[in-house]
Amino acid sequence: MQKKMTFVLIGVFLCVGMVLPAIAGSVDWMQSKGTEIRFLMNKHPFTSFIEPRVADFEKMTGIKVTLEVFPEDQFRNKRMIELNAGGTVDGYMIMPGQAKLHYWKAGWLKPLDAYIADPGLTAADWDLKDFFAGPMKGSSIDGQQIGIVINAEASLLSYRKDLFDRFKVKVPDTMQELEQAAKFFTGKEVDGKKMVGITLRGKGAAATSQWVDFLYSFGGSWTTAQGKSNLDAPESIAAFKFYGDLLRNYGPQGGTMLHWAESTSIFMEGKAAMIFDANVFKSLYENPKESKVAGKVGYSTIPAGPAGKLPHVSNWSLAVSGTSTPERQKAAWLFVQWATNKENVLGALMAGVPAGRASAWNSAEYKSTDANPDWTAGSLKSFEIGQPQWNPPVLNVPEIRDITGLVIVDAIEGKDVAASAKKAAELMNKKMEL
Repeated sequence: MQKKMTFVLIGVFLCVGMVLPAIAGSVDWMQSKGTEIRFLMNKHPFTSFIEPRVADFEKMTGIKVTLEVFPEDQFRNKRMIELNAGGTVDGYMIMPGQAKLHYWKAGWLKPLDAYIADPGLTAADWDLKDFFAGPMKGSSIDGQQIGIVINAEASLLSYRKDLFDRFKVKVPDTMQELEQAAKFFTGKEVDGKKMVGITLRGKGAAATSQWVDFLYSFGGSWTTAQGKSNLDAPESIAAFKFYGDLLRNYGPQGGTMLHWAESTSIFMEGKAAMIFDANVFKSLYENPKESKVAGKVGYSTIPAGPAGKLPHVSNWSLAVSGTSTPERQKAAWLFVQWATNKENVLGALMAGVPAGRASAWNSAEYKSTDANPDWTAGSLKSFEIGQPQWNPPVLNVPEIRDITGLVIVDAIEGKDVAASAKKAAELMNKKMEL
C-alpha cells in the first residue's frame, strides 16, 4: 500500500528553494505537457525535501508526477516486483552499488547520455561537470550514465572531541593509531560510566558496507583481475582480522548484533569514544533532543591502512525506467533533471542531505551555516579519494554480502579468519558461476 508522508517545512526550508528559479537554456519545459509519470521513492531525506516542491515542477512543465514513497525494505521489494512485471514505473531511486548490474542486465535502466547531450532536453546550466566524479562513476555502467546522484555518502571516523582534548589523545590518522586510541579509552571511566573505545557495525552482511573501507585501505578487494573472489587474499584477511579484533577487544558487548541503529545509539548515549559509520548520521549525533554527545563530536576521514586512505563512496541516484514508453521516459528525464538542478541540490544540502554537487558545498549559503566544518572537510576528502564500488561487483549482491558477513562475524568472535575467508571465497566463486 502506498505510504503517505507528512512534511513539516521548517527553518531552512523557508529560506532555500521555495521560489523556483528560472532555468536557463533552450529547453522547452512544456514539451511533455499532459504526460503523467510515476516514480517509486525510498523514504529518504532527499525524498522529504523534494516532494513538497513537486507542484512547482508540475506547474512549470504541465507534467503530472506521482511519487510513491515506501520504507527502504518495502521500497526495494516493490520496485523489483513492478519492474519484473513490466509495470508502469517511469523512474525510481536506486543505490547503484546495490542494484545497477542486475537492473542493467534486466533492461530496467534507461541510458541518459543522449538526453544529457541534447540541448533541447537538458538546460545549459544544469552542469554535468558540477557533480562529483566518483559518485557519478558509481551511477554509470559500461560507459553509460544510468542515474543522477541525489546524495553522496561516505563513512567517517567520528570521535568525542571533548574527551580527546581532555586526555590529550591524538586523533587517529593511521590504523595503528586507531587501535591505540580505542585501547586507551576502553574501560576509561568518564562521568561515572565506563567507556568502550569504539563502536562498529558487526551484524554480518550489515557490517560489509563499513568493513569495505578497511578492505580497500588494507590493500584488499572484492574480486581479482580475473573476476574471482579475492576474499582469501592476505590483504583481505588482514582487513577481516583488524576489524574483528577492534570490535571484539575495544567495542561493546554483543558486537555481532550491532547494526547501524544499535551502534549509533551507543555512541549517542556517550558510551563510546569513537564510531566509524556513514557521514549521514551526523544529523543524529548532533541532535540535542536525541543525543547526549551533540556539540562534542569531531569528524575525520578513515585512518590510513597499508594501502593508504581508501574509503568507499556510495550514493542514491534517480533513474529513468527502461520499461517505460519513450514519451514518459522523456518526461521522467525532465523531472530527474529538475530535481537535481543546482538550486534543489543546495536546498537539500542545507536540509542535511550530503550533496553530490561541488557547487552546493562551496556556496556561501552553506558555508555561512556550517557548524561542523571538519565533517564537511572529511566528507569532501572522502568523495575525492573514495572508491565507488562499495558492494561486490556481482549480480547477486545480497548473497555475497551474506557470505562476507559470516567471515566478519567469525573475526569478531576470534575464530580462524584465514580458514573462514577461504571457505567464503570458495562459496562466493560458486555463487558467481550460477
